[in-house]
Order: sequence, then structure tokens, then C-alpha cells
Amino acid sequence: MPTPTSSESYFPPRRVESGPRALLWFAVALIVVITAMRTWWSSDSGISFASGVMITMATDLKQGVFYRPLYDSRGYGGTRYFPLFFCLQALLLKLGMPVLASAYLLSAAAIVLLMLGVFRLLRELSVEPWLAGCSATIVLAAGSVQMSLSTPQADGLAAALNIWGLAALARAPHSRRRVLLAALLFTLAWSAKLTTVVGLAAACVWLLATGYQRVAWLLAAETGVGYLLIAAAMIVASHGRVLEIFRACASGGADWKFIASGFSRMESMAVYTDPALVLFAVLAFLLFAFLVGSGMLLQSLPALFFAATIAVTIVIFGSPGTAANHLLDIQIASVILLITWIATAPPRQKRLGVYVLALLTFIAAIPLLRHLRSSSAWYHPHQFRQVIEIIGPANKPILSENPVIPALAGQYPYVLDPWMVQLLRKRFNGFEEPLLQGLRNQAFSAVVLSGDVTDKNVRRWYDTVSFGPDFVPALTEKYRLVQVIDRDRIYLPMIEASPESRPK
Repeated sequence: MPTPTSSESYFPPRRVESGPRALLWFAVALIVVITAMRTWWSSDSGISFASGVMITMATDLKQGVFYRPLYDSRGYGGTRYFPLFFCLQALLLKLGMPVLASAYLLSAAAIVLLMLGVFRLLRELSVEPWLAGCSATIVLAAGSVQMSLSTPQADGLAAALNIWGLAALARAPHSRRRVLLAALLFTLAWSAKLTTVVGLAAACVWLLATGYQRVAWLLAAETGVGYLLIAAAMIVASHGRVLEIFRACASGGADWKFIASGFSRMESMAVYTDPALVLFAVLAFLLFAFLVGSGMLLQSLPALFFAATIAVTIVIFGSPGTAANHLLDIQIASVILLITWIATAPPRQKRLGVYVLALLTFIAAIPLLRHLRSSSAWYHPHQFRQVIEIIGPANKPILSENPVIPALAGQYPYVLDPWMVQLLRKRFNGFEEPLLQGLRNQAFSAVVLSGDVTDKNVRRWYDTVSFGPDFVPALTEKYRLVQVIDRDRIYLPMIEASPESRPK
């Protein structure tokens, strides 16, 4: 006989008096106001190198190229991104939406879908509507979620689909239709981001532990078929290129030493970039430890989801090139675990829990306010159109560290991802030579970089992270800096070059 599901085992929701509830509502309202003030859409600050790659893959697809080759006569490829986000953007581009507006629309829609999914999951877990509504907004208290709102990447979309998949299964009965829906949602989440398997893993373990073995195996089988269909579609649509691309790029050049540093890298990234998330995660971990000690872990879907999220995120940070956007799932899992405990606690503990939740939310608002308009090497204001106007009509390709600039100029960007160029030059001898030869031949109408190559630390970035060690000498030999707009540096050829063909 199946044991009670996570939602069935909860006590009826206990009401909280108006004082703690009002305080929490006020904290949530503050987060909403800060979020509205922090959105970077008007300044394009969220269009980082990584976002530029995702957007460029959408413009490539609009032109009929699904996963460009690692190298061909048109330039360089190489990526670790799965296709759902850029396929959806390519569809919007086909419908006539502008490049950046379509990317921002998808990012905002993904976060809204995520918040609705958190609300739905918590309601399925018997959390009161007012508390579930507040909690769905509290996920915005983390900087990583704020980043996903303004930075076009697939993290928010993958997380949203993952949560909706859990919501489809969180309450019995588990009909065939609901299992199929969950499998479809988990498959779509995986098609948005390769590492989004935590929802499926948590759901299967929980179903097995609570006596629903048949449902667990059916879910695993249907989702596995979905994964295979997505992989087959990617292979066919890319004419097999995706296999070579992911063999070369998926690991990011990780070795065992780097993989072993995953936890420490995740921890330092969270402390440095997202202190609010650390507060929620620490409290969630303490609650998780209590559930483990009391033998209730396998009966709790939120606890299993939290454990799976931490484990997979550690693996993600064991790969080079991992940034703070990958912390988003930890905030979501932490909030869900904390709220489900608060919702079922005895009245006194529940009242205290709501106060603590409000306090955490107020504390989380502090770093968000402090960095309201700050910028960094990755996230800073851009004037893309002005950069393109200064370059002028280009009959040669624009080489840009952020590929969105040539994409906005209507070109096929010569380099999709500079980080991949320096990675693949270590794997394939002479891989960077066509790029360097193009610089020496002044085969580019302009070069646009986001860093000052005369600065020692920035020069090290270009030598070890972006493009590779011979890039800066080749650039400075044939190109001169003509203007800086915000942090985008525009280089033009020093002299009119002899007629040269596109880089070979």
C-alpha cells in the first residue's frame, strides 16, 4: 500500500495573525519595487558575453544555421548551450520582433513562469495561498534570480519548466496524464539547459520512497524517451555537428582537480556575488539536516529537490567558465523547502517562521539596493547602436568580443564565443590561426572589446580566458583604438589594407 504523499502527510494549514503576515507582505512589496528599479533593459547592461552568444545563436538560426561548426569559412563556433531558449527567440525574430526586445521578453516571461510555478507547487504541497504568493515573489530576493530577469540566458526558463514538472506530480493521484505532463515538462527543461535534471531525480526518488514505484518508473521511462527525441532532433537539425561540438566543448576543459573544487567554487561565488542566497541556503540546509536526522528525508519532496539541486550545482561549478547565474536553482529550492516547513509548523513556530522569513527578505534587499546601478566587467551599460554607427557601413566582418554587436549590425558574427576559441586552441593545433591571420591582414572592418588591453590584469584575461595569448599582439600591430563608449572599445585598421579576402 502506498504511503502518504508529501502533500497528504501535511497537517492542515495553520493561520497566521495579521501582524507577521503584514510584515511579510511589506518585505515582498519592497523586493518587487527594487526589482522594478534594477531591471537593466533600458541600458542593455544584461547583455553580457554569454547572453550575446545565446542571442547570436538565435540570429544564426533565423538565417538557417542550427549550431554553427567549430570552424568554417564564415568563422568560429563552439558552445555548451542547449537549444530551447534560442529556438524560441529565433521564432520571435521570424515573427518580426527586434533582436534585443525578443531576448528581454523571453527572460521576463521565464521569470514570471517560474514565480507562477513556485506558487503552483507550494499550493500542491498544501501551503496557504497568501504564503505561497509571498514565497513565489521571495525568489526574486536573490541576485541570481534578478540577473536572470535582465540577462537573456536559459537558466530561468529551465528552472521554470522544472518546477512546473514537480507541481504536476506533487499531489496524488498520479494519473497517466499528469505523469506524461511532468515528463514533457522535464524534457523541455532539459532541452533548455543540459544540467536541469534535478526535478526528475528528486521526483523519481520521492515516488519510489513513498510507494509509487510504478509511477516512478513510468516517469523515468517517458522522460528518457523525451531526452532521446530531443537529442535526435538536435543531431538531425545540425547535420551531426552538435556531436562534435559537445565532445569538444561540454566539459569546458575541466580536469579532476578542477572538478574536485566544485563545492568551494560554488561557495565562494555565492558569498561574493549573492549573499542573500547564502542566508536562505544556510537555513534550508539546517532544516535539511534536521529532516535527515529525523528520518523524514525520503518522505519530503522539497528536501529531496534541495539535495539534488545542491549536488548538481556542485558538479556544474566543477567546470571552468561557470558564473553566478547557475546559483538560481539553489535559491528556488531553498525557498520551497523553508516555506513547506513553515506552512506545517505548530502555530508558535509558524509565527516565528514568518517573522524570520520577513527578516531574511529585508536583509536580502540590502545588497540589491547597494548594487542598484553598479556595473562590472561582465554587466555594464552598452550603447550598441552608437558603436555600430561609429564603425559605419562595413563590407568586412566586425570582430567583437560580444557577438551581439555584429548580430545587431545584420552580420553573421565571425566569432561566436571568444572563450571557446582559447579553449579549443588547446585541443586543436593551430585552431586560432585564421583569426590571427585575419587581424594581421586587416580583414575585419572593426574590432570591439570590453576591456583595456593596456591594463595588465585585462591583458591576462585576453591571454588566458578570451581569444588566447597571441590575440592582443596581432590586434595592436594592425588596429588602433579610436573611441570608447561606456566600456566598449572600438578599434579600426591603422591603414587601408590591401584587398584581402575573408579570413581563411
